[in-house]
Amino acid sequence: MATLSTTDAERLLGFIAEAGAASGDQLFTPELLGELGTLIDADAIAYNELDRVRRRNLFYVERAPDEEDDVEYDPDVFWEIVIEEDPICLAYQLGRFDALKLSDFFSPRELRAQRIYDLWYAPYGVEYELDVAIPSPQWHTKVLMLTRHRGSRDFTERDRLVLDLLRPHLANLWRAAQTRRQLRVALAELAQVNEDHSRGIVLANASGDVEFASPPARRLLRDFFGECGGRLPRDVIHWLDASAEPLVRRSADRRLTIDRSDGALLLVERRIEADLTKRESEVLAWVARGKTNAQIAELLWVSPSTVRKHLENVYAKLGVTTRTAAVARFLGLIDAEAS
Repeated sequence: MATLSTTDAERLLGFIAEAGAASGDQLFTPELLGELGTLIDADAIAYNELDRVRRRNLFYVERAPDEEDDVEYDPDVFWEIVIEEDPICLAYQLGRFDALKLSDFFSPRELRAQRIYDLWYAPYGVEYELDVAIPSPQWHTKVLMLTRHRGSRDFTERDRLVLDLLRPHLANLWRAAQTRRQLRVALAELAQVNEDHSRGIVLANASGDVEFASPPARRLLRDFFGECGGRLPRDVIHWLDASAEPLVRRSADRRLTIDRSDGALLLVERRIEADLTKRESEVLAWVARGKTNAQIAELLWVSPSTVRKHLENVYAKLGVTTRTAAVARFLGLIDAEAS
């Protein structure tokens, strides 16, 4: 079993501390990826966020100063072959998020016999790859990728351990950056919104006394917790002391999420349009990508009849009767969740 030396552990903690001190709207920057390169040697390091359902590249950043490739990016190869055939991509789409090496699936000889090698890896000179994913649904996957070129050695189990230890911290830091983005938007909206708006801000002192609450925040606290005077609700104070995860409350067909950033609380209300289970959402995401029931069953290791039953439940919850209508409603739900 791989272990970290004292020096590696100290460097890992230093990297986490530096990433946590960032104040930008994006966690991953060329500079941060450069720092990661001091922990794990790689010829190229990149971070990518994808909407695999709609086939959209949401965010991409490389370490500086990684050299520009002369190879022209081919989106058809990427979406039709890489996303559909790369074993690491498939593993992450099926719910695995741990650090994975290309060599977990192919020996060097087996890799060179694959179509994906000729069309994707070889043109970029890549022989070895080590990735880790931040847990996420298919419609917003987030993957950190490290590659080594011909003539290098494969990534080690020590390298894998570094990424596996980083993964939960990266997930929390990514969420913190997302909250900062949403908080900045909410601050910019302050002068234009009324209490019916879905996003609010609260500033409170260490004792739980509310020093400022925007009109939407006051309404949301009242609707989900009842009247609390000039203090935060007891459940919110307890959450602040006990958890780093967002606080989620439900009321009928609405859901309130509370998160914190830079001493402020961000409250976001969303209407629950359809309460799909995780598995129902997974099945529908594959349907949106054009997969048949038989193909989905094979991917998810279930029977076609189970897939069909999930879809029947989806149709009932969404109020539709066809795959096309279900996909259209599903894409609308994704957009509403991301807004």
